[in-house]
Amino acid sequence: MKELRLSEKKQFFNSIESLYSAGFSYTDIFQTIESSTLNQNIKHLARIFKSGIQDGMPISDLLMKYKEIIGAQYAMLFCAGDKSGRVEDAVKRIREEIKRTETLKSSLIGALTYPVILFLGCIGVLIFCQSFFFKVFEVMYTTGMCPVTKMILFVTTIIKIAVVYALIAGSVCYVALNKQVLCRVLDYIVEKTPFAVVVNNIYFINFFYVLAASYDAGIPIMESIELASTLFKTKQSIYGMTRTVNMLKNGENVASSFIAAQLFSPFALSQIAAGEKTGRLGQAFRDVAKDYDNQLQNFLNVFIAWLQPATIVIVGIIVAYIAVTFYKKLYGSMFSAF
Repeated sequence: MKELRLSEKKQFFNSIESLYSAGFSYTDIFQTIESSTLNQNIKHLARIFKSGIQDGMPISDLLMKYKEIIGAQYAMLFCAGDKSGRVEDAVKRIREEIKRTETLKSSLIGALTYPVILFLGCIGVLIFCQSFFFKVFEVMYTTGMCPVTKMILFVTTIIKIAVVYALIAGSVCYVALNKQVLCRVLDYIVEKTPFAVVVNNIYFINFFYVLAASYDAGIPIMESIELASTLFKTKQSIYGMTRTVNMLKNGENVASSFIAAQLFSPFALSQIAAGEKTGRLGQAFRDVAKDYDNQLQNFLNVFIAWLQPATIVIVGIIVAYIAVTFYKKLYGSMFSAF
C-alpha cells in the first residue's frame, strides 16, 4: 500500500479525533471510517487497522508498523499520546503539523510555479531556436530549404523538446519515488548546498516535536531520542544522533549528548541544557522546534523574495543569447548571400 497523500492523512486523523472524542472504541472508530469514507486508500487502511485491533494488536504497534503509510512523525505523535492517555492532544498536535506542512507546501508551490514555468518555457524556446529557427535562417538568403525538409526539421525539433521535458519530469519523479536516490540527493543538498537549512530544519522540527511528545508521555529520554531519531534520513543527521545515543548509554547527561551530535544550533543546545537543569525538557524541546520553524520560515521568505528577480536575470541571459545568435546568423547569412 502506498503512502497516503497529505490531504488523506488529514482526513484520516480528523476522523479518528472526532470519533474518539465521541467515546468510540478503536475497533468502532476504524469500522466507522471504513464504512463511511469514499476514499479507497483510507478505507483499505481502516480495514487493516480494524483487523489488527480485533486480533489483539495494540494501536501503537499498528501505527508504527504502517508509519511509512500514514507518516512517521504522525504515527510517533499518536503513539506518544496513546501511551500518556492524551490521544486528543496528540491528534490536535498532528493536525497542527499537517496544517504547517500544508502551509509550507503551498508557499513553496506558489513561489516556484511561475519561475519553473518560465524556465521550462525558455528551455523550449532555446531548443527550438537552436534546432530549427537558426538552421532555417542560415539558408534563407542562399539556397533556401525545401518545404519537406523544413517540415521534417520542425517535427524533429518538437520531438527533441518533448523528450527534454519528459526527461526532466521523469528524473523528478524517479528521485521523488525512489527512497534510496532521494536520500542521496538529500545528502548532497545537506553537504554541498546552501539549502541544507531547509532540509535540516524540516527534520529538526519533526524530531523535536516528536521528542517532546514522547518525553511528556513518560517514555524514558533515551528511548524517546531513539524513537524520534528514526525520522532522520540524511547520513550527517543519522551519524550525529548515533553519537548522542551512545553518549547517553555511557551515562552522559542530555545536554552533553546533544552537543556531541554536532547538528544543533547554540540556541537549541542552551535550551536543552536549561530544560534539563530545571526539569522541563519537554517544554525545552517544543521551544527548540518552534525556533527551527521560525528559522525555516525566515529562510524561505528571503529565498522567495530573491527567487523571482533571479529568475528574471536568468531569463534575460537566455533572451540575450538568442538575440545575439539571431543577429549573428542574420548578418552572416546576408554576407554569405553575396
